[in-house]
Amino acid sequence: MMDYSRRSFLTTLGTSTFLLGVPSAWGASARRFQVVVYGASFSGLFAAYAAAREGMKVALVAGPTATGGVTANGLGHSDVTHSKSLEDNKLGGLTARFYKAMGKVYGKPYSYQFEPHAALKFFLDVLDESNVPFFQREFDERRPLLKEGTAIKSLFLEDGTQIDGDVFIDCTYEGDLMAAAGVLFEVGRDSRKKFGESMAGFGVAQRVVSKIKARDSSGRLIPLIKPYPKRLAVGDADAGVMSYSYRTCLTNDPHDRIRFKKPPRYNADWYLLDLQRAISREGFHAGTTLAGTKKVDRNNDEPVGENWGYTLANRAQRKAITDFHKTYAAGRLYFYGNDPRVPKYFRDSINEWGLASSEFEHSGNWPRQMYIRESRRLWGMYKLKQQDLNAGAVFSDAMLSWSYGIDGHSVQYLEGPNGEMIIEGARISDVEGYKSIKRYQVPMRAFLPDKNHCTNLIVPVCASVSRIANCSYRMEPAYMKAGEAAGIIAARAVQGKSTVQRVDASGVRSRLLNWGAII
Repeated sequence: MMDYSRRSFLTTLGTSTFLLGVPSAWGASARRFQVVVYGASFSGLFAAYAAAREGMKVALVAGPTATGGVTANGLGHSDVTHSKSLEDNKLGGLTARFYKAMGKVYGKPYSYQFEPHAALKFFLDVLDESNVPFFQREFDERRPLLKEGTAIKSLFLEDGTQIDGDVFIDCTYEGDLMAAAGVLFEVGRDSRKKFGESMAGFGVAQRVVSKIKARDSSGRLIPLIKPYPKRLAVGDADAGVMSYSYRTCLTNDPHDRIRFKKPPRYNADWYLLDLQRAISREGFHAGTTLAGTKKVDRNNDEPVGENWGYTLANRAQRKAITDFHKTYAAGRLYFYGNDPRVPKYFRDSINEWGLASSEFEHSGNWPRQMYIRESRRLWGMYKLKQQDLNAGAVFSDAMLSWSYGIDGHSVQYLEGPNGEMIIEGARISDVEGYKSIKRYQVPMRAFLPDKNHCTNLIVPVCASVSRIANCSYRMEPAYMKAGEAAGIIAARAVQGKSTVQRVDASGVRSRLLNWGAII
C-alpha cells in the first residue's frame, strides 16, 4: 500500500485529492517560474519533469485533474498496440521509464497493466525527484489569468495564489487553460466536409440493435435513449462527445472486496436498458485482469450521452455531471447484484466482486478522476487529420510517433424508425478506412496555437487534431510522450527568449532523442 510518510499531504476537504505542501522556504518567490504546467495528468508530470531536467524553474498546478489523471485512477490496462515490446511500440523516454517501473512492481521487464496505487506511487516518486512544487488547486474561475498582448503572464489560483510564468503548458483533459487564454478550439464532431474525412460526422458509425426496444410498455423512451435527430444527415457536424466513465478497480478477493452499495439518489429505472442488453448468459464480466492480480480494470458503466455539456460547463455544472456519472456507475453495479428483475445466476456472479479496499483509500475506494475521453481540441498551427493517419504521415517537426486504431466509445443511444435501439458513434471499426491506420507522427505545430492568439502556450493533450484523429491520439501513452516533448519545447522557448512558435523543432528533437525518446 501507499506510504505517505515521505510527503506532507493534507486531505482537501470535500474532495478526493491531495494537497502537497509547498516548502515555506519558497515564500513569495515561489510564485515566479519559468515554466508553469497546468494539469496533474501523467502528461503534466512528464512536461514538468522534462522542463526541470532542462534546468528550468517549474511549477505544476493540478487544475481540474486528480493527481496522476486516469492512469493513476483506474485505467490500469494501457491502450497500446498488441506488440510485445516497448521498442516496437516506440515507447522510449519517460514513457518507457513508466512502463519499466510498472514491470518492476510485478517482476517483469515492463508491464502495460498495473494497479492504480502503483501508478500513483510512480507519479509521486518522480515528482519528488524533480523537486517541482505542486499546487493542488484550480485557477480562479472568475479571474483565471492575466494576459498581456499575446502572452500569458500569470495564473490566479482559487486560494489567491498568483503564479507568474514565462511559458505555460496545458495538460488538462479539458483544455481549460487554453480556453481561458482565448485561443481557438473546437468541441464536438467535425463534419465529413470540413476536412474531407470519410469517417467524420454524425451517423457514420452506428449499429442497429433490432431486438432491443427503445420504449417501455407505457410507450415512454427508456432512460438514456433519445429520439432520432430529424435535422441531421449522415456526416454532419454535431455537439456529440463520446461517453465518459469511471474506470473502477474491482476484486474478487474476499479479503480485499467491498460489497457494492446502493448510492444516494439511486434510481433503478436508469437501468431498464440493461435488462434487455447487458445480462449475459455467461454471467457478470468484471473487466480486464491487472498484472496477474485478483483486481480488474472495469471499463464500463457509462451513462451514454449524459456528458455532452461537460466541457463548456462551469464548475458547479461539471460537478453535477461528474456526481451523476458516479451515482449511475455505482448504482448500476448495485442494480446488477440486487434487483429481483436480474436473473439470480447473474446476481450471484456479480456478488463475487466488489470495490478493492486496497485502492483509492482516501476517496471511498472510488477513482478520483472521471475518464474524460475527449473534450476541447486546439485549433493550432497544424491540424492532424484522418488522412495523416491513413498515410502514416511523417513531419520534419515530429515530436512523437503513435499507432492506435480510431477508437470511439458510444456517443448516444437513439430510437430507430421501427422503435428499435441504435447505438450511435461507436462502431468506427466497421467504417471504411478504419483498418488502414498506419504509424504516424505528430508535429510540434499541433501543440501550438496561432501566434496571433497566444505566443507562450503549449497544448500537448487537447492538441490540434480533428475529432477523428483524436479517436486515435487520445490514449494515455501518446499524452505521456507529448508531455515530455512539451516540457522541452517550453525550455527551449525560455532559453532562446522566443515565442513557442519560433522554437527550432530540430533542437527539441535532438534533446528528446538524447533522453531516449523514440520518434
